[in-house]
Amino acid sequence: MAKSGYSGGQTPAVRRGGFRLPIFRKRARLYVDGFNLHHAILDLDRRELLWLDLNKLGAALLPPNERLAGVTWVSAHRPQRRDRMEALLAYEEALRARFVRCLMGHFVIHGDQCGACGHQWMDATEKQSDVNLALAVASDAAANRFDTAYILTTDGDHAATTRFLHETYPNKTVVSVAPPGRGHNRQLLEWAHFRTEIEIGMLERSSLPERILTRSGFVDRPRGWSADQAAPPPPTPEPPTPEIKRGHLRLVVSN
Repeated sequence: MAKSGYSGGQTPAVRRGGFRLPIFRKRARLYVDGFNLHHAILDLDRRELLWLDLNKLGAALLPPNERLAGVTWVSAHRPQRRDRMEALLAYEEALRARFVRCLMGHFVIHGDQCGACGHQWMDATEKQSDVNLALAVASDAAANRFDTAYILTTDGDHAATTRFLHETYPNKTVVSVAPPGRGHNRQLLEWAHFRTEIEIGMLERSSLPERILTRSGFVDRPRGWSADQAAPPPPTPEPPTPEIKRGHLRLVVSN
């Protein structure tokens, strides 16, 4: 069972300016389930926190005897939602400019239906993100790129990833990181050594600059990811068309 409040192990330290600093800090890497974190922030109703510097966030999670050796972010683009895809593309470009390793999956469009009424609709399912995260953790462990792996997700599928690290690399530490406002996944905690949580204050102190210089030019914070964005005015109601017979209407929304 994972222990709460991870503070790292003991390392030799020297005194400088009244503080004891570790001589050899352990290498830590942060692995982020992008959609898991994204939807957790949306549930906070704080869209401005989506423009997040993952390096700052990772550093805020670490105890003094560890240093951040890298960040991996996995996500996927959904072409059916152009506005969201453009915002995510901008964020991906900003993360790459901050030397975050971005591994992108894709969506598969498929039909679905209600088993009760037979209503049919088209839906999209994210693919490859879980596999990308698991392979990133496994390859970094095999190459000995970290001493501690921080896995930010509540997806129980990654219990297999934590179990792999726990059993194959017993000298490495696995820390389960819960997104803001979310609890830990119990299956993942079965194989994690420690657990920790992201606090809203960490997100507030880890924002990216409004404009970031990338290899292809400047990228700006998406308009929909701003706290001060004014809501669009409601549409002017139009008079009902006489020819339309009003009856029972059902609105089906697919996110």
